[in-house]
Amino acid sequence: MALTISQLRAFKAVAEHGSLRAASRALGIAQSGITQQLQNLESMLGATLFIRTNRGIALTALGQRLLQRAGAIIGECERAEQEVQQLRGEYAGEVTFGMTTEPLVNALAPVLMEFRARFERVALHLRAGTSRMMISWIREGTLDFAIALVAKHTDTADLSVVPLYPSDPVIVCRKGHPKARARSLAELADCTWIATRSPNVTGDPPAHRLIHLFASHGLPPPRIVATVEGLYETLHLVGATDCLSLESSVVAKQGPFADALATIEVRERAIEQTVCLLQRAAIPLTPAAQELATMLASYTRTVQGR
Repeated sequence: MALTISQLRAFKAVAEHGSLRAASRALGIAQSGITQQLQNLESMLGATLFIRTNRGIALTALGQRLLQRAGAIIGECERAEQEVQQLRGEYAGEVTFGMTTEPLVNALAPVLMEFRARFERVALHLRAGTSRMMISWIREGTLDFAIALVAKHTDTADLSVVPLYPSDPVIVCRKGHPKARARSLAELADCTWIATRSPNVTGDPPAHRLIHLFASHGLPPPRIVATVEGLYETLHLVGATDCLSLESSVVAKQGPFADALATIEVRERAIEQTVCLLQRAAIPLTPAAQELATMLASYTRTVQGR
């Protein structure tokens, strides 16, 4: 006996909604049917996937591992169904993609509206975050593709990587910052920083660009007061405090925080990175996802070429 998609869908629904009743409503299946699917799944695996607690149903350790696999398997099945439908000329379904700061501010709004006009039945879901998060999500199968920063030492051996343009990282601050006229990194040694990656990250030097920037010029580590993964939250904090951040130059030129931010033109430059289109190497995108990826890549290149 083998796992079935119905079993995995029932399992995933219960895990995400926290109860048999809520999963039943979400899937439009009788609660007895959900119970039967779970019993068959646990019997086949010879493992307990859920335990009952005072707060309801909770996953066991084995259940948590299966949930990761289940999401990827169900996602691939849904993509396969959508791909066949789209290859027949019926564009519907969903595209889930990721973008980091620079390409998001540069390209998303105009491309989004053009794509919507062409493919009104295709739902788009954007996930924002760091490049490391994007790469992890692509490998998990929860993202179709991402447009993100890639450093020379980033492990992308299992991914398809298409370079789009070189990034332009700068130090950003609020307008009127007392160190706004600084011209060397040493002048910023006593400043506080908002980072987009934990200072405890290990690996190659580029793993944390800000720390690497200071270390490569013989300076003590920067004083990082918070690590923030969201773009809005990071820029809000920089605009409202005297904290600095290492970001794309575009955030001080475009977008909702442009009027509140300025750049500090220091001589030292952060390690070079490239904005790239990333996807799994062995699995093609659905036609709708390919259309969106092509439109975003083309637009970002056009904007950078101006």
